[in-house]
Amino acid sequence: MKITLFGVRGSLPTPISKPEQREKTLKILQMAKEEWKKDPDGFSEEEFLNHLPIPLSQDLGGNTTCVFIEGDGGEKVILDMGTGLRVLGNQLAPQAFSGEDMDIHILVSHTHWDHIQGWPFFKPGYSPSCNIHFYSCIENLEERLVRQQHPENFPVTLQQMASKKHFHLWKEFESYMLGGLKIIPFGLRHPGSCTGYRIREGNKIFLFCTDVEYREEDREHLIKMKPQIAGADLIIIDAQYSTAEAEKKLGWGHTAVSKAVEFAEMMEIRSVVLTHHEPDHTDHEVARIILDEARLLKPGGMQVHIAHEGQKFIL
Repeated sequence: MKITLFGVRGSLPTPISKPEQREKTLKILQMAKEEWKKDPDGFSEEEFLNHLPIPLSQDLGGNTTCVFIEGDGGEKVILDMGTGLRVLGNQLAPQAFSGEDMDIHILVSHTHWDHIQGWPFFKPGYSPSCNIHFYSCIENLEERLVRQQHPENFPVTLQQMASKKHFHLWKEFESYMLGGLKIIPFGLRHPGSCTGYRIREGNKIFLFCTDVEYREEDREHLIKMKPQIAGADLIIIDAQYSTAEAEKKLGWGHTAVSKAVEFAEMMEIRSVVLTHHEPDHTDHEVARIILDEARLLKPGGMQVHIAHEGQKFIL
């Protein structure tokens, strides 16, 4: 199972600002100057760039949530349709328009705009050769997507997109198979409801838990769910706020970095990817909060990753 991140921002798309880009460039030049002074003849620009820390080495990205899973059997599964879906669609377009049939499976957590607004810009959605299957616990998902593309909001309606679209209603805690992937949806605490997904292939387990507000009072309930979650190989989880911010935003539906890491530790998860970054946080602020609260360097323990676009994981 190959997992690729195409969107990691929360709430709305957030392109990097010119002042932030300039600040990053100046910092890189300053660091390069210091390294060059140590060994002018042996200094390698490429080697220097390869060892830059995040976020200097990699912009976290400005697109909203979208994760792509490629199963060992060739399954193409997309988790959420944030603006990162447009970039993924550009990559899939050559195959989508090759004339051969193509099956794409989209799992939807919920329909807040930052999780569906990439769909109208998804090129395979316009290919008559594409069979696109939508899965969710939302009874009127098709109706919601139709409303998003009402002519008052967008020039092309859902029906006018040439792909063949199929909607499948799932139930929480039921088990479903997509090729060789075994998937179980489960509910998350978020305004208007949200669905997380447990995806298993062989003996590898991946959890997708975007847009969730984990609170201390949830602990007892979550411990009861531990047999279904514990020991997962990888979790992608909402960590939009610092602890101080989360205390001021109870009920907003998002989690503090420290709480997200605490949850992953409680569930004995091997690797945690912190995502859904706050749009008002620069890349530097995101990294600072996570480094401060997540204790990134945990020798022999759980791995903690700062989510960024283009990041890949192989399970």
